[in-house]
Amino acid sequence: MVKSRILVFMHNRHLRKIIALGTVVLLSLCGLQAYWFQKAFDVAEKQFDHSVQVALRRVADSVSTAAEVRKIASNFFVVETSMNLNGQDIDRLFKNELSIRSLNLDYELGVYNADDDTLVYGNYVRATQPRTEHTQDGTTHASQPQNFAVYFPAKTGVVLASLNIWIVSTAALLLMMSFFAYAIYSVLRERKFSSLKNDFVNNMTHEFKTPVTNIGIAGEILRNKLPNDHELAVYVDILLKENDRLRNKIDQVLLGSSAEHARSAEFVKLDVHQLLADCAASFQLRMQERAGTINLEFNATQSAIAGDPELLTQALVNVVDNAEKYSKRTPKIVVRTHNAANGVAIEIQDNGIGVPPSMRTKVFDKFFRVPSGNVHNVKGFGLGLSFVKDVVLSHRGKINLVGELDKGTTVQIFFPAA
Repeated sequence: MVKSRILVFMHNRHLRKIIALGTVVLLSLCGLQAYWFQKAFDVAEKQFDHSVQVALRRVADSVSTAAEVRKIASNFFVVETSMNLNGQDIDRLFKNELSIRSLNLDYELGVYNADDDTLVYGNYVRATQPRTEHTQDGTTHASQPQNFAVYFPAKTGVVLASLNIWIVSTAALLLMMSFFAYAIYSVLRERKFSSLKNDFVNNMTHEFKTPVTNIGIAGEILRNKLPNDHELAVYVDILLKENDRLRNKIDQVLLGSSAEHARSAEFVKLDVHQLLADCAASFQLRMQERAGTINLEFNATQSAIAGDPELLTQALVNVVDNAEKYSKRTPKIVVRTHNAANGVAIEIQDNGIGVPPSMRTKVFDKFFRVPSGNVHNVKGFGLGLSFVKDVVLSHRGKINLVGELDKGTTVQIFFPAA
């Protein structure tokens, strides 16, 4: 249990490092994107201002010999002249200059008296100033010098519209950050549920083990006190047999969490032939009951591997157990070994029902069982091969399954040499 907590802590620390690194990288990308976006906006705004000022300069030169163009605000420009101006002519000239520079945007044009800033041509007239009477052609009777000003209410939108590639890239980056945040949220939630599930399974199975053990002890005592020919002896045997079956099922459920701790196990040097021989010996009684056989063909000259003996034994037992259980007729199991690629290759072949080609990879998934309608002649949780795969991978090995439907199955396992 202490080892399990240490492993969970290490996994959580590793996940926190990944999240922190990913967050730093994305925030750095966002900072760079914001910096270059601001730079691009400034360049586009300067280009816009330059185009507008050139257009205003050309208009001013056409109506006055001594005109000055000034930028009062981001979107407000004033041209100071010493002439009496015709508002309609200035509007027409300025619109033409904007068209030449492909600046199709709305603007507000006003002509002001230079002395008192009274609006004499445009959309608005100050209520506190007297109106200046206009002629039909847009000029005034005043002989005082006049200025004209241009206001662009939609300048920011026009400048942003010229930065479409930057806007798209910024939106893509924000979308990527959203996906990253959602992925992190999903991973954390999944880990929380997985931790709760593992804690529940571990606690439940450990709680079940205590009464199962007590039932087994009580059954053994009761069987020892009863004569062999007693009429209750058969029921005691059934009780003990079913109790052992229940214990095995509890152990199978525990396999799912046991494999998760395989990477933290301390490996020792093992003889894979000895492990296979011990495994075969544990099935001799069951094979005799079904008139089956287990043949051992040890062809590997170097059979030493590094691993956890308890986990490897349980994994090999699971493979042989499947080979025996899924044989409808008399089981014939062959266990072979040979050396390959700096390691030991193991083949466990049976004459069972086989596996459809489409299911060969799915059988290693947790809780998966090959569908056979609504009937499962062989009971189980679908944890056996998932546990085997986790153990093999934790030992830096490989596992594969070959065979055909109704023609048996061969499980191929490879372990690197010690």
